[in-house]
Amino acid sequence: MSAERMPARAPSVRPLVAARAFSAGVTVLIPVVLARLLSVSDYGTFKQFFLVSSTLYLVLGLGVPQSLYYFLPRCAPSERRAHVFHTLAFLLLFGGVGALAVIAATPVLERLGGAALASAAVPLALYVWGFLGGAALEPGLTSQGRPGAAAIAYVVSDTLRAAAFVLPVLSGLGLWGSLWGGVAFAACRLVASWTVLLRGTEGSFFRPPLLARQLRYALPYGGAMLLAMPQQQLHQYAVSLTSSPAAFALYSVGCFNLPVVDLLYTPTTELLMYRLGAIEREGRPGSEAIRVFRDAVARLAYAFVPLGLGILVIAPSFLGLLYGPSYVEAAPILRVAVISVLLAILPVEGVLRARAKTRLLLVSYLGKIAISVPLVFGFLFALGPIGAMVGFVCTEAIHKGFLLFCAARSLAARALGEVLPLGAFARAGLASVAAAALAGTVRLFWPLAPLPSVVLHGGAFGLAYLGALSAGGMGPAAWRRIFTARA
Repeated sequence: MSAERMPARAPSVRPLVAARAFSAGVTVLIPVVLARLLSVSDYGTFKQFFLVSSTLYLVLGLGVPQSLYYFLPRCAPSERRAHVFHTLAFLLLFGGVGALAVIAATPVLERLGGAALASAAVPLALYVWGFLGGAALEPGLTSQGRPGAAAIAYVVSDTLRAAAFVLPVLSGLGLWGSLWGGVAFAACRLVASWTVLLRGTEGSFFRPPLLARQLRYALPYGGAMLLAMPQQQLHQYAVSLTSSPAAFALYSVGCFNLPVVDLLYTPTTELLMYRLGAIEREGRPGSEAIRVFRDAVARLAYAFVPLGLGILVIAPSFLGLLYGPSYVEAAPILRVAVISVLLAILPVEGVLRARAKTRLLLVSYLGKIAISVPLVFGFLFALGPIGAMVGFVCTEAIHKGFLLFCAARSLAARALGEVLPLGAFARAGLASVAAAALAGTVRLFWPLAPLPSVVLHGGAFGLAYLGALSAGGMGPAAWRRIFTARA
């Protein structure tokens, strides 16, 4: 690589990490605030609006924005404008396709969410078009070696998004004001993407050979998303199709995604992929690769096992604090959903991607869809909405188990036990169970309002967990070594 294509010093990723943490907080804040401001039925329509728009956003992008991470750092300066323009034009085109699909599917929207969702077809279509059209903003800045600018874009964009959805409701405009506020935000983001990313680039806008290379790289990943994302959201569509907007609102609250899971899982997986690649490149023994995977799993286990069991104990108070008393009934669904947090201790997809087993991943997603449909709908009809979550969790567990087996084979392990930190599982599991028993007993005999319950009962769980680890020989020094170890 020539000197002009490589920065003299690698830019720091800390601004992006901080910005992603802020983004995760805003992602939680918007639905929490709107759940308190809107009626349960209107909030259900709001969640259905986002269910459809997020599915189209993730599927229609087809991996093209992510292709910038590969091409911009490697291409000549004279080629950057073409790659950026191709990406922006592709997203604008497919955003328009998504918008037309929404308008054409208005009867389907009515079947999915009733008359309220069908009447929101126009703002939904415009929001999909604008939001997908601006999807390249942060990837484009990051891949140009400008993580600080990307971090600013994250913060400004998410702040404006929160204001656009929340302020109209606070002003008395209700659900429809919120949805049209989202449309205005998406339009501003679309304009900002074209303005910011093309400024300062050079060369021609359209170069067919470069476009062909970019699509050859991006579309296989996009194919995987076509399979993965609808399956991930199938349980929500199933409940939406078979229940009222108010019932779907309760279910969607029970599906609460803990932002800290992604904040820990994603960088751990990326670091794991980097370290496995370095071990392979340097010809070091395969036992080192197994040790690296075990270390990554142990870190996640010490974080996610107590997180899952802690939420299990305080689920009603947790939901009551965030969403209000109207949504406490979603606690049983949340208690089932936290099982997926426990499955996140296994970053097996990172191992298979590091070993270039992407075709295996694609095949596994096909199998996942095949088992997801009967499990989700079967449990839904047998148990009601909570059954959809049971089916989803069962599908995730089966899929994760299969990928774990494949990852162990790719690491040349002789048995599954060789790649799993059984000692860490035992310590984290026993300490978490002991802490859950203590906190649950305290909560049973000393019930409190949501805020003091989360603080006191959750705090009791955390202190008991750390105390149990210390009693088992894992004191603060060992804890720090686990979570501050460098690559």
